[in-house]
Amino acid sequence: MISWIQNHLIRHGRWIFLTLLGVVIVAFVFTIGNTPGCTSNRSAYEVASFYGYDLNSPKQMESLSRKVGLSAQLSNANIQNDQQYQSQLTGRIALLHLADQIGIPAPSPAALSEFIQSQPRFADEDGNFSRDAMTRFIDSVESNPSIPSGTVVAVLQEDYRIEAVADLLSGPGYSLPNEARVQAQRNQTSYTASTAQLAYQEFTPEIAEDEAALKTYFENNADRYEIAERIQAATLFFAAAKYQGEAVSASDADLRDHFISNRARFVEAYEAAQGETTEASEAPAVQFDDVRELVARSYQSAQAERAANEAAQAFAYQLYNQAVERDSATFQQLISDAGLTLTPLEPYTAAGTAGQSLPAELLNSAFALSAAKYYSDPYPVDGGYAVLIYEGRLAPELPELATVATRVQADYAAEEKRRLFNAEGERLQAALEEQIEAGTAFEAAAEALQLSVTPFDAFTLNDAPSTLNRAALQALPGMETGAVSPMLQSSGQGIFVYLSAKEVPEIAADDADYTRAQEFLQRYSSMTRMSSLMGELINAGSPE
Repeated sequence: MISWIQNHLIRHGRWIFLTLLGVVIVAFVFTIGNTPGCTSNRSAYEVASFYGYDLNSPKQMESLSRKVGLSAQLSNANIQNDQQYQSQLTGRIALLHLADQIGIPAPSPAALSEFIQSQPRFADEDGNFSRDAMTRFIDSVESNPSIPSGTVVAVLQEDYRIEAVADLLSGPGYSLPNEARVQAQRNQTSYTASTAQLAYQEFTPEIAEDEAALKTYFENNADRYEIAERIQAATLFFAAAKYQGEAVSASDADLRDHFISNRARFVEAYEAAQGETTEASEAPAVQFDDVRELVARSYQSAQAERAANEAAQAFAYQLYNQAVERDSATFQQLISDAGLTLTPLEPYTAAGTAGQSLPAELLNSAFALSAAKYYSDPYPVDGGYAVLIYEGRLAPELPELATVATRVQADYAAEEKRRLFNAEGERLQAALEEQIEAGTAFEAAAEALQLSVTPFDAFTLNDAPSTLNRAALQALPGMETGAVSPMLQSSGQGIFVYLSAKEVPEIAADDADYTRAQEFLQRYSSMTRMSSLMGELINAGSPE
């Protein structure tokens, strides 16, 4: 697997690094710039210049975005999110600017032809260039009236220059002979090892209930138990039932429209009332007359809900239009005239809005309110609509230990168990090392300590057993023969690794692993240099 990754990076690493560099570009340029003002007639527009492009210009960004999309299609790249798209867009600007600075010309007809034939989009099922595939793609693009003629050719010419810049930036790499030899030896080294495991779940130490220790733990971890800022609020409920009798009688046309708009629901209700459900292909079509009474009730209910919403909207607007203060007599009179009741809510935190009887959206709206703007927009609730009235905030506070003692005790016990588990790991490692030094085999010593043991015959890192814990595998290269590792914690287990044999081969200069490692290290040094150059280029061109 490691060799495969190395080979893959050698072939494709340049573009991986370009994508990563594009992410860096976004941090410099895509968050910079102003847009025109929306609340005044004075424009706040500023040019955000980045190597000849105005990042605040919709027209320029539309043209460049089109090219980025076509370039991705030509290389069969899948832009999965906005961040990748922005990376491609800004990276394209920087690399084309560098191509201009270096003096890389547009490709000659022969060079462009060769480049076109290398595009993945124009390949057939066997990976060979297909003129038919190219023609179909160009025709589909050129037939789009929103895309200027010749855009595909322009993108191909730019992509050719971008690839040339990437080749120049990467340049030849370097590596020290010993670095490649060490890497090749690492790949070919053979390990014979065993692991001994202690399950965390089965570790049940005695934890004394010490009130002084519990109090100290509570004080040292006060932030865990602090009650966050809480909102004090109340609601005004506009019940739809109140407006049920006020709803205007529906005409036959209104009812039929309501039936058509909600047909699936009425069909389901009709079938439920009949006590059976039949296949759609066998069931007779449910007609309006079959469910007329149900439609009428549903229509009246919908009208009542609409009336409740309108009443809530009108009430909130009246508070705004008349600049009614929260504690004024006018506010109380408006509530009385509307036949409403102000219902207080239990104070709640931002984390406590979920799972309550009122919608979380309504409760969350209070965090944007204040004494100056103390009422929310109407929100749909069960049976009608509600307006939330802000009444204040309770500052964060630390509760008395007695009120959270159960929680503190559980947290303290969990932390003590972890501490004691680590201490047990140190004790067991020392005991294993002592027994091994006395001549006892690791397996026998571990089993005597009630640990479960698993031996592993000779293997290399590339063909390690699937049952060998990954943390244990990563520890092996740094271990000496006959050593016991400190306890590693992974997947709910405490793991000790014992290395019984380690065979490090001699690596010849013509060894395939040595060659691959050398190529990888050279490519890596080349890409690191390219990363540094690109960082300087981005800094130099970023808007201030």
